[in-house]
Amino acid sequence: MAHALPLTPFSSLSISAYQSHSQFSHSHASHHSLGYSIPQFKSQPHKINKKPMVLVHSMKSGHMPDVVTYNIHIDRLCKRGEIKRAMELLHSMKSKGHEPNVVTYNILIGGLCKHGDIEKAMVLVHSMKSEGHKPDVVTYNILIDGQCKHGEIERATELLHSMKSEGHEPDVVTYSSLIDGLCKHGDIERAMELLHSMKSEGHKPNIMTYNSLLDGQCKHGEIERAMELLQGMKSEGHEPDVVTYGILIDGQCKHGEIEKAMELMHSMKSEGIEPNVVTYSILIDGQCKHGEIEKAMELMHSMKSEGIEPNVVTYSSLLDGLCKHGEIERAMELLHSMKSEGHEPDVVTYNILMDHLCKHGDIEKTMVLVHSMKSEGHMPDVVTCNILIDGLCKNGEIEKVKELVHSMIPEWYEPNAVTYSNLIVNLCNNGETAKAKELLYSVISSMILKVKA
Repeated sequence: MAHALPLTPFSSLSISAYQSHSQFSHSHASHHSLGYSIPQFKSQPHKINKKPMVLVHSMKSGHMPDVVTYNIHIDRLCKRGEIKRAMELLHSMKSKGHEPNVVTYNILIGGLCKHGDIEKAMVLVHSMKSEGHKPDVVTYNILIDGQCKHGEIERATELLHSMKSEGHEPDVVTYSSLIDGLCKHGDIERAMELLHSMKSEGHKPNIMTYNSLLDGQCKHGEIERAMELLQGMKSEGHEPDVVTYGILIDGQCKHGEIEKAMELMHSMKSEGIEPNVVTYSILIDGQCKHGEIEKAMELMHSMKSEGIEPNVVTYSSLLDGLCKHGEIERAMELLHSMKSEGHEPDVVTYNILMDHLCKHGDIEKTMVLVHSMKSEGHMPDVVTCNILIDGLCKNGEIEKVKELVHSMIPEWYEPNAVTYSNLIVNLCNNGETAKAKELLYSVISSMILKVKA
């Protein structure tokens, strides 16, 4: 096979990864994030203006806006991703004699960090200092969280030392951000050391701190240590939540301990913690990966009986499990049930089914699914195209491949190196070396023309 497609929707299904969408993984908006929410200035929730017209009207009517009004509008712009306009508003308020305060700067620094512009955030910190505004704990928390989220752990650690040297006492948010960053960076030992440090300094970790550590340990195969940490946090009076159990259940499933994962769900229920769609989806995926399709189906019936609606992730796991088990027809029936119950499949769901249909040589049904997904507003992606190229080539339908490349793919997206490489390899494997060369020269010529243009 010319490309390696991940065939499950949870190729890296952890509690944090569950929210990302790449190839056969799905987003899950209802799940709690393990990243720490950094406190910052909050404006009142109401409809955002297309531009800060309130400021204009205030000035025209003789009412000059104050720093709070500016902060509200700067905050809104940052939340909408309009950082440039937010910075322009900062300069405007200064030019009109309004002195920004630490809240103003924290809003802007937070906006820059969220949009990945850490360097500009650091420059803004230097600017505020030069203007006589001292950063506070919130400023440092935002910066440390931003650096951690961008993998700059050492720089985040330096910021911790800087804030201490400036007389700012780090809080649970500071430590939790760093611990989460270290865990995501794979440095579990340092994260544990930092946990002990924060405790020795009189800072109590919270559930977010522990969830980050548990997630890190589970991802690195340290399941036993994670279970010990669970007992430790309980003994300190920290009650685990649905996220805690989701992390541990996922860890057990990934290491083939399905029975232990089921025991954990029974434990959480006995403690009064109700599993949610994420918990069930993790368990269903775990059962499917271990060939326990009927147990996975039973779990879906259980969640429905408890009033928990399965989502696209739940269905995609079951569909993949059924297909891998050779039950294509049953998978197609489940797809129809999913739609009839009001759950809309996405491109990932369709890719799972098409991949298995192509492997079974059923190109006709595959193309029917392509038309279905398009009619439902889901455009095929690079994974879809690779599936189709593989399937068509292996069935010797080279003319249909040519039609796919010249007519269909350009309507969906601009073919990339992966698409062409996959096609060339498949053509060569099918003895179509001349056509492979022709395609290669065509691609190179097209690239040269683009460069010249």
